[in-house]
Amino acid sequence: MIRAPAAAATALLAATPLAAQDVIEVTYVCERGVEIPVVYIEGEASTAVLLAEGRMVVLPRAVSGSGARYARDGDAEGYVWWNKGDEATLAWFDARLGEEVTLYAFCEETGD
Repeated sequence: MIRAPAAAATALLAATPLAAQDVIEVTYVCERGVEIPVVYIEGEASTAVLLAEGRMVVLPRAVSGSGARYARDGDAEGYVWWNKGDEATLAWFDARLGEEVTLYAFCEETGD
């Protein structure tokens, strides 16, 4: 169900200037059958809103070498969402260790 991320995306859009915004809703199915609904808001400040582990997570787009990476700025601890094509990975950045720990890999877009 994508209602929670979609509602958060709507709130973000309302707070954003009416510049050209593309909103894309996608549901991914990851290993162990875990579903992660995501709303991508593409524009001047691209953002991903996802429902992960029962939490609504809002992540700004970050620098990446390949694909798209969404994470908090700097070395802040928190979720990291990577996607490239129709595949994605959810990780947790552990600030104490200074590394990402993969939570769900092999996430693929559903045809919904």
